[in-house]
Amino acid sequence: MPRPMSLLCTIEIVVIDQPTRLHRVTPSRNSDLFLDAFRSHYERGMAPRGPENRAAAIHMALSMFDSLDVAARLATRVPKLGGHVTTLELQPDLGICIAKTGGPAHWSVWARPLQLDQCTIDVVKAITDPYSAP
Repeated sequence: MPRPMSLLCTIEIVVIDQPTRLHRVTPSRNSDLFLDAFRSHYERGMAPRGPENRAAAIHMALSMFDSLDVAARLATRVPKLGGHVTTLELQPDLGICIAKTGGPAHWSVWARPLQLDQCTIDVVKAITDPYSAP
């Protein structure tokens, strides 16, 4: 059976011109792997997967979310990503680019790790609300 093709056909990448708050799943701030969480699969030498196969630009981007809740659910569902959610206030004039991609809360971000570290405003451990729906 052939693999389903990604629905991704067009990517509108914009350079941010105003502060933009997004969230990324990462390890804790004091982890040696924290800065690596701001490196794309491409930058880390990982093979492309999913939509990254259809568009090299996505392979070179980071996934972020405009919803803290969506990021926290991902962090608890996929613990190997680090179990924490980092909130970033992306700043203009740092060369950061974004595109609305994927699901309703998903964004692709192109930026340098040190600039993203500079934009970090909070890192919290993701916890699962026992009263929320799975």
